[in-house]
Amino acid sequence: MGYANVFRAMGFNPYLPAGKADGFTIARNIPTTPTTNTGGNASLNIAIGDAYALDSSGNAYRAGPSDSVRGIVLGFRFLAAPTVMGGQGPVSIDFFTSGTASATLIGIEDPTVMFSVQADTWAAADNGGSYNLVDAAPDSILRQSRQTISISNGVGTQFRVIDLVQALASNSAGANARIYVSLLQAIVG
Repeated sequence: MGYANVFRAMGFNPYLPAGKADGFTIARNIPTTPTTNTGGNASLNIAIGDAYALDSSGNAYRAGPSDSVRGIVLGFRFLAAPTVMGGQGPVSIDFFTSGTASATLIGIEDPTVMFSVQADTWAAADNGGSYNLVDAAPDSILRQSRQTISISNGVGTQFRVIDLVQALASNSAGANARIYVSLLQAIVG
């Protein structure tokens, strides 16, 4: 028998089907000051693993629980970090901080891709249900997403729950379970 699930929110991590195919990816612009999400944390920072939405101009911003989730941040297009070698260095950004400069994220916008993510709670009866994310500001020191899924808040429209991540020693039904989900609002279908 495994240990109790621990809280370790780290956003959405792609689990590509059987490792045989890549999901549909697309580049999306992030303006210097992106749109504030609806119903989530007021921070405008974006990390790898965050769910994102699109504003009326097609620019990406970190999604909240009341936004239409269009994809998950997989990475950022190479852009030299301005603090390394006067912006001419080989180090690319891996975290977007509002107000510094515009950037381009590479996002997965594919409803066939499953993502592992932490849920506030999970039971087998939740499989197939639709739920929304819980938005938290990304950790700016570790540069990690802190978004999770809320099953206890009831039916949502952003993600479909697929199943529990099978890790017998470290994951089980109940609080803080890690689950697989898929996008419900991706543009590509």
